[in-house]
Amino acid sequence: MSAISTYCPRCQRSLEIPHEFDNVICPGCATAYWIRRHGDLISLSEMWPDTADSRRRENAAAVIESRLAEIDELMDAAESEIESLRSREQSAPLQRGCAFFGLFMIIIGVIALFMLVGKGYVGGWLFYASVAVVTLLSLARIRRKLVSAAQLQELRQDRMQIEDGLAQLQAERDRIQKLGANLSPGEPND
Repeated sequence: MSAISTYCPRCQRSLEIPHEFDNVICPGCATAYWIRRHGDLISLSEMWPDTADSRRRENAAAVIESRLAEIDELMDAAESEIESLRSREQSAPLQRGCAFFGLFMIIIGVIALFMLVGKGYVGGWLFYASVAVVTLLSLARIRRKLVSAAQLQELRQDRMQIEDGLAQLQAERDRIQKLGANLSPGEPND
């Protein structure tokens, strides 16, 4: 997560602003700013310019709580997606086993059908042709349904990418919680 470095216009404390943010709160003076982007440049404008410091801290705390709730929702969605991708990765061998078991059962079914209905055809060309057709159709179905090595690798890469994003969200959540702790009314300003 890249960030823009600047200074608070009010207290001159350094600010690190992630590119995704459209607002920021100075940990030094608790002033909340809207971020306006102009190409690679940014401008900061106060959200509540005429409020007292205690009101500013309350508003900053509300913005922080809102952002934390948003990040928590994103983290829950990412964890859910990771679990889904992980289960799809791990189910590939099981799918293969189930597919071959299904093929085996269909062949057993064809043999049983011929044993019951067409006893005279067992061992004949019609019996072997039927078994071959059922086997080929089942293998084609298995091939379509199975996860290939490339698809499995893609699932793994997607999962790893989402895990990296989750780690970034956790770091951002920690940063915002630290900012909120710095803005708590019991602590002195820097």
